[in-house]
Amino acid sequence: MAPSLSVSKKGITGGSTPNISRVSKSKPSKSKSKSSNDDDEDHRIKTDVLIAIKPTHLANIVSRKKNYEYRKYRLKDEVVRLWLYETKEGGKGRASITHIAVIPEGVRHTPGTVPTEPPGIGNDEFNAGLKQSKFGYPVLEVYELVKPVTLAEMKSNWGMRGAPMGWQYVRAGLWGDRWGEDDERAERVTRVF
Repeated sequence: MAPSLSVSKKGITGGSTPNISRVSKSKPSKSKSKSSNDDDEDHRIKTDVLIAIKPTHLANIVSRKKNYEYRKYRLKDEVVRLWLYETKEGGKGRASITHIAVIPEGVRHTPGTVPTEPPGIGNDEFNAGLKQSKFGYPVLEVYELVKPVTLAEMKSNWGMRGAPMGWQYVRAGLWGDRWGEDDERAERVTRVF
């Protein structure tokens, strides 16, 4: 069951039941005993994806100069949150998941379909087909994590092998720890806009 979403002055809020899927592993487990991270390893939140972003692009999103995130791939319609892993990028970035951007469910723009108002960095180039990206995701809201998820924590606590490449669903344990239910969210994130 997908989480119920409601729009209010506080932003888009998720219901109490996230859409969790179980992803089967292709490799057998090396150990018969499981840690708490392993129990969560196969559970993904299908409304939330983790993507890498350069510090410059993240800064432009946070400052609202960039109002769309462009990618080569089309995310599934039920995806409504992008967990933004800020890359190190020449020592300028934090190598951490620092922000969560809210995008509208099912809205996936292709070149030539992004509205010209309000203007945003990269929109004209995308509409003209000058970017490698084929899909645009409007950024409605941005939240900053009170406690960013470092690369070291991603590896040690959440069982990830390294920095994100492409996109991946957010694991249920990470979702609960950093986003969680509505009544606890104010302790975990600060709304940027």
